[in-house]
Amino acid sequence: MRLLTSLLAVFAATAGSSAAFDVSCNSNYASYYGQNSARNQQSLGEYCKDATEDLIVLAFMNGFPNIILNFANACETTFEGSTLLHCPNIANDIKYCQSKGKAVILSMGGASGAYGFSGDSDAIAFADTAWNMFFKGKSDKRPFDDAVLDGIDLDIEGGSGAGYPAFINQLRSHYASDPSKKYYIAAAPQCPYPDSYLGTTLNSAWFDMVYVQFYNNFCGLNAYPTWFNFADWDNWAKTKSLNKDVKVYIGAPGSPSAASSGYVDGATLTSIYNDVRSKYSSLGGIMTWDVSQARTSGIAKSIRAALDAGGTCKHDGGGSTTSSTSTSTSTTASTTTTSSSTSTPPYSTTSISTSTTSTSEPTSTTPASCPVSGAPCSGNQQGCNGQKFAICAGGSWYIGSCAPGTYCYMGGNTAMCDWSNGRPTDTCAVSGGASLSKRLDFNKVSLITRPNLRPKPMSAKSNRPTRVEFVAGDITDNKYSTVVKIQTNKNAFTGDWSFSFTLPEGQTVESTSRGAASINNNAVTIKSDPSSEDANNMAAIFKIVGTFKGTYALPETNSAVFSST
Repeated sequence: MRLLTSLLAVFAATAGSSAAFDVSCNSNYASYYGQNSARNQQSLGEYCKDATEDLIVLAFMNGFPNIILNFANACETTFEGSTLLHCPNIANDIKYCQSKGKAVILSMGGASGAYGFSGDSDAIAFADTAWNMFFKGKSDKRPFDDAVLDGIDLDIEGGSGAGYPAFINQLRSHYASDPSKKYYIAAAPQCPYPDSYLGTTLNSAWFDMVYVQFYNNFCGLNAYPTWFNFADWDNWAKTKSLNKDVKVYIGAPGSPSAASSGYVDGATLTSIYNDVRSKYSSLGGIMTWDVSQARTSGIAKSIRAALDAGGTCKHDGGGSTTSSTSTSTSTTASTTTTSSSTSTPPYSTTSISTSTTSTSEPTSTTPASCPVSGAPCSGNQQGCNGQKFAICAGGSWYIGSCAPGTYCYMGGNTAMCDWSNGRPTDTCAVSGGASLSKRLDFNKVSLITRPNLRPKPMSAKSNRPTRVEFVAGDITDNKYSTVVKIQTNKNAFTGDWSFSFTLPEGQTVESTSRGAASINNNAVTIKSDPSSEDANNMAAIFKIVGTFKGTYALPETNSAVFSST
């Protein structure tokens, strides 16, 4: 690995620079790198050898303002006497990728981590720190040495929204001090609009690109065209965003195992991209989680072909692009100014919208019962009823189901499907009113912060390539539920399968939502019922329920064994 990156750095220094990343294109391909999602992650430079991706997002800085970096197997060395990662190999690769015309930005946040600002002053100070450590500033510890990143991505999936606009404004003031280079601000909201963590920030700070995660939710790619809501994000781009030229990307899983729901094959994704391209001028391209998954499954190649066939910018085969547009709308450092107010015309539509498009609260009152199909509702209300999500459509509730193993939770006025991770699974709530049953109280749900409740996906012992993950479900008194996710991204398995694992000490299994369970001491085997299974499967997701003594813990993933005929 070190030899490879050194050679790549030498090549970068002698080969000259390709045309720079052009944010104005509608055919850019962005992909996340650093979490080894497919368990076969190559060096960053390896992925930059060809013209597949236009922009790489390094994932993650999952701790700030006390900086924590995590790039899995790509970087495991630290500065002497410090826990801060020092990644000279990635540094060389960043420069190599940039020499090939690709942009490289750093993602802050992620699904888990210790991050957030106490207020504006905290955020402003951290923007100064980020500039000094990752851009053109100076610091005694720079994780990527003299490499200068092209921007920051906010993938905020927890905590409060305090300080982020101030952080962006201060960072952009630093961008303006270096007119020799274009710098970018990006975000990765979930597809339900508005995003529960970034909604306010998206409306009050400048963004160049938004990578909407159209997966793990009711509005995912697998819900196209019924609940797929790119229209809501196009409307945001044109009426709410400070930057009226902001580009919105279609965020897609790189393989079936990259997300719990939302994966579509290359042909389907191409069809969706072409449809969106024909309707919405805010389209910037496609994003995938992550590059290791997308390269392994082969969908990356399909995406590149689709983008080149129909987009505004064409690749020359070496990472550079030629554009049919003459001007760029990217954040140029010499012209980075923001407006203190924007014009936000009301959103009118002749079709039913699945999202809240106004910042005001719905005028209706909370109904007397949980949302049920056909019952009256008003405005843009959304709601939850256990594993069901509710959307107010034409004055009546429409009820849909979350993906297997996930439950509906309210994030502000937005209904979202997510793993329970120890939260109540019978939440009953609607926007514009208090919960009607067990109230979702994030402050009291702290079990998932313990190390033994962090999911540890890994390959199972199996007669075929299979990935397994245990996820904490509902935990009440001495009762628990655990979600089991078994996925393959290569060959489908038949409906005749069995899955065994070792149960943590003190736990029992009383039932399983799929197949039948048998226990011998602490060894558990789940045997499918072939008559209830599809002939070919890419995944099996189910829930086991039982009791525990002492402290609840997830089963060890390395004890899992899966077999199928």
